[in-house]
This record gives sequence, structure tokens and C-alpha cells, in this order.
Amino acid sequence: MKNKVEGYSGIFKDADSGVIVNRENTDRSRYRLAKQQAQMTNDSQHEIAHLKSEINEIKSLLHQLLNK
Repeated sequence: MKNKVEGYSGIFKDADSGVIVNRENTDRSRYRLAKQQAQMTNDSQHEIAHLKSEINEIKSLLHQLLNK
């Protein structure tokens, strides 16, 4: 059973497990958006690192061709 947390609308505490649940849609939407943006930033950083690595490999191969 979930009990309403005093002083907060939309926030409940599960009496059995002690878990706090936020039922506010705006807070949940902001959290999901922030999480999605953080994931996109992380993915972008990995992609940039991968592209840098590939550019360095191409440069290395070009140097090898020029030195022959």
C-alpha cells in the first residue's frame, strides 16, 4: 500500500518496501528528457572518439604510402 508523503503532492511511499514513488508527470518527463539527453551526449562522445581513431589510422596509412 502506498501512503501519500506529507507536504508533497504526487509523492507516495510504499509502506512495505519503503520505496518513494513520484507520480508527478512533469517531474517524470523532465527526468526522462534529461536521461535521454545524457545518453545522446555519451553516444556522441563515443562516436567522436571512434571517428578520431579512424582519422588517425587513415593519416598513418597515408604516411606509409608517402614514405614508399
